[in-house]
Amino acid sequence: MSENLVEVPVLLPKLGESVAEAVVLEWLKEPGDFVQRDELFVMIGTDKVDSEMPCEYEGVLHEILVPAGERAAVGSAICSMLVDAAQVKDKAPVVAKNTDTAEDKAEAVRANSYADSKRFLSPMVRKIATEAGLELSDLDKIVGSGENGRVRKQDVLKYLNKSTAPSAAAKGSGVPINEKQNLAVHEGDSVEKLSRMQSLLANHLQLSFLEIPHVTTFVEVDVTDMVRMRDEWKEDFVAQYGTKVTYTHFIQYAAIQALKDFPLLNSWMNVDEIVLKKSINLGFAASLPNGDLIVPNVRDAAQYDFVGWVKAVNNKAAEAKSQKLTADDVMETTFTLSNTGMFGSLAGTPIISRPQVAVVALGEILSAPGVVVEDGEEKLAVRKKMIFSISYDHRVINGAYASQFLVAVKKKLSADGLKNLTGELTTKQVKE
Repeated sequence: MSENLVEVPVLLPKLGESVAEAVVLEWLKEPGDFVQRDELFVMIGTDKVDSEMPCEYEGVLHEILVPAGERAAVGSAICSMLVDAAQVKDKAPVVAKNTDTAEDKAEAVRANSYADSKRFLSPMVRKIATEAGLELSDLDKIVGSGENGRVRKQDVLKYLNKSTAPSAAAKGSGVPINEKQNLAVHEGDSVEKLSRMQSLLANHLQLSFLEIPHVTTFVEVDVTDMVRMRDEWKEDFVAQYGTKVTYTHFIQYAAIQALKDFPLLNSWMNVDEIVLKKSINLGFAASLPNGDLIVPNVRDAAQYDFVGWVKAVNNKAAEAKSQKLTADDVMETTFTLSNTGMFGSLAGTPIISRPQVAVVALGEILSAPGVVVEDGEEKLAVRKKMIFSISYDHRVINGAYASQFLVAVKKKLSADGLKNLTGELTTKQVKE
């Protein structure tokens, strides 16, 4: 590097259309370390996805401005670097905020006053407090829920009565939600903190379950023809299209086609209004490298033919396994289908993820007796069957509508329905 060095801030980049902030999970470099351009140097986490962030400069990490575990707003500086001036000559300079107005001067004075606090206040906490007009005396009243009493974003929002916690009516008994119990811990017991993702998921599902009046409906589906078709296609599909086809692909695709006739299930509930979504963004569970599950979605699912759908789902699952998902990949899901049957469960009553109004769970495929009609006579035969269940928001969806949707999916998985579903894609065509 040349001796003509300048200090530049490294800003938290835009991580998704609806992502305004993220948490710094881990610094992979320390101050004084040399960092190559595009080298991964920090782990960033949103409420949905954890990802490694590449460095836009080549130089020395000078100062970490947002420690691990703290949140930062998109566009704010998380660290500074010493780089060759030639790297930044074409970049727009960082302009300090104009504090000429009385309002801006008041904000600047208030923000500076937080420096007198005896507690650590993260940049995000300071930002929220400044925008809300809080004084240091106000912040001193807030009981921090973080480690060693650290004040977190949630604590400030709760103080400002902007918390998303359930209402008193939702709590029912009046016992505070998420208040820790004084549990006995004996010798040999172990206590493990939830991971960040587990904690986020727990809070989200708890709020969803408390807010949404869940109802679950079940239907038994004969999938003998689907199983036969997939088994006939399995090897040749890979040879022809370079990707695997599973039973779940057929069911997902059937659900997408059925949603076109039941658009209310592809909507969002927003307190006193329903948002009917034009695009079907179908969410499904995918495995992460650490074994956790994440629910990405395929946008505009109705645009695909059957082969295109299989490829789209498999590509998204591969991105999850290689940690290449972005925040946008897990946001704005409009309908979710979860295959718990692959783990051996017979059926399930899944929890709806707000603001969606429904979620489908698939049970295990089992051999079972069934009635078939041959030459006009009903006969018993061994069939492949599984249970579909749909949990739905009863404020929006009634039982008849949900049941009719499941029956529509069921019909699309019959012998005749599969021909239409796969676009007359025959075994011969797959082999060719």
